[in-house]
Amino acid sequence: MFKKISLTMLAASMLVLPNFSSSSFAADTQITIDSGILKNNRVLIPLRAVSENLGADVKWDQQQKTITITKENTEMVLTINSKKVMLNQSEILLDVPAELNYNSTYVPARFVSQTLGADVNWNQQASQATITLEGKQLQVTIQKPQVQIPNAKKITDKQRQLFVNKLNEATDLSSIKQIRATFSPYFTDKFINEIIRSKGLKYDLKFTTVYQSAISYTNTNTAKLSQSSGPDSKYAPNETLYRTAKLVYTSKGWKVDGVDFSLVKEVLNP
Repeated sequence: MFKKISLTMLAASMLVLPNFSSSSFAADTQITIDSGILKNNRVLIPLRAVSENLGADVKWDQQQKTITITKENTEMVLTINSKKVMLNQSEILLDVPAELNYNSTYVPARFVSQTLGADVNWNQQASQATITLEGKQLQVTIQKPQVQIPNAKKITDKQRQLFVNKLNEATDLSSIKQIRATFSPYFTDKFINEIIRSKGLKYDLKFTTVYQSAISYTNTNTAKLSQSSGPDSKYAPNETLYRTAKLVYTSKGWKVDGVDFSLVKEVLNP
């Protein structure tokens, strides 16, 4: 039976954001993450940032909705929307739970980072957390609130699905005779030139899952369409492929202006 420890005060002290503006020691590599979330004065960071940059192994249990993060002799088990965390078989109560946002799993930055041995500092003026560990420095910037878009300008569900379909079609151009004519209503000329030079997208996976929150607006003229490979993809269960399409508003409506991919080991987005 697990030993239960009510450590709300300890957990809070690990999560409170001190007003320091720089890390306590220099780092060899600096990485910027612009998708932090501030909730109840606590910073949440994408789970994949932990796996990619803090040297931890991450496992996702789809059935139990739990995240197991291990590094050397440290193991923590977080549950989506639960403040209870199992830390080396002891139960700790946090102020904020792990949660799902923008189709990605987010975890408490200070608790997870410091438990893994990182140094964490907070710059109130810049709304930026700095996490330093083993020669790496992560600068986590809090993402801005969703931009208010006029209803007439919002991307509809039908448009969103069309962009997904056309991006899937662009994974292989070999059978498309009129590339510009095929993609011109949906892609900018710049992006069409890029896929022609590259003979298609970098990864040939056709993304099928489209969440309601897949579209996020940077401002009234730019947006992002974010997707992740699911548990049935060729990358599962040990890797997750993320595809983010940049959309711009043109005189002929919204069009895809570029695509970024990120292949992450051992993180399966729920």
